[in-house]
Amino acid sequence: MALATPAAHAQPPSAARSGCARHDLSVTLTSSPGPARYRLAGWLCRPDRTTTTVQVLIPGLTYTHRYWTGIGTRTDYTTAALAGGDAVYLIDRISTGASDRPPADQVTTTTEATVTHQAVRALRDGTLGRFTRVIGVGHSYGSVIAMAEAATYHDVDALVVTGLLHDIRIDEMTRFITDLYPAAADPKFTDTAPPDGYLTTRPGSRPGYFLDPHTAVRGAAGWDEQTKTTATTGELTFTPDDELAYSRAITVPVLIVMGEADALFCGTGQPCKTPSDICQREHTAFPPGAALAAATIPRTGHSINLHRTAPLAFTAIYTWLNHQRSASATSLVSSCR
Repeated sequence: MALATPAAHAQPPSAARSGCARHDLSVTLTSSPGPARYRLAGWLCRPDRTTTTVQVLIPGLTYTHRYWTGIGTRTDYTTAALAGGDAVYLIDRISTGASDRPPADQVTTTTEATVTHQAVRALRDGTLGRFTRVIGVGHSYGSVIAMAEAATYHDVDALVVTGLLHDIRIDEMTRFITDLYPAAADPKFTDTAPPDGYLTTRPGSRPGYFLDPHTAVRGAAGWDEQTKTTATTGELTFTPDDELAYSRAITVPVLIVMGEADALFCGTGQPCKTPSDICQREHTAFPPGAALAAATIPRTGHSINLHRTAPLAFTAIYTWLNHQRSASATSLVSSCR
């Protein structure tokens, strides 16, 4: 069921552009009979020319769809994808942004994959469109959801995984989790009364995890704090074993895009300097013979789209999506075969 909302009433400035319209979906967290229904906020953007390809853009933990529209033109992935000829469906993951907030313990990787599957189906069956090629594009935890959806439902044609590797920097990731605290205690959410179990990052903590200070765009730290959203206790039940099970069940081509200076995944003994580094670290996490490719964006932190180098990532993704069959290597993208 599509809940079309007029742009003038509910479309935030980030998505208020030519060719975009808000189209929410009524979704369930499970496929069991009679579950509660929730609103998934979404924006469908179409390029100037007709296309049969759509990218589903899934933001990471504590990010809304605005991660994909960025701070300015150079950091706007949505505009880049449209210029490349693809449609995009941006979502506020269930429990975030303009989407509904189910009980925190019910919002998990499994249920979010189920919700994403309903969005993919709506993009194919005429509810939102009749696209014949659907690409899952995730950032960080959104990449986990993209992999979980692809592994469970096998209904996407390719995956772009950004800001995520199986091998984490344990100390940094532990500190990040420790810096999550009740969203109800954060000044940003005073007026919205987040339910119990809803978390967010402590004020001022984000730059150290998400940004490279040398290449982050001007104002990135302030914008990131201003636009942050919530996480749930249910999402934190996700484990590395879950991630490995998902990736080993994926049967479509996968591109992994990493910032060289990603504080959560890259460092001494865990290099991200070249695509070969990423391939070496990740190839055993996918099925033998998988169509796996990698790209490294130099001098770039975890939240790739908030850096001056973001256009390099956009070019890498566009090149890979349009040249998969030739498997040609570029200076940024290399096949892991």
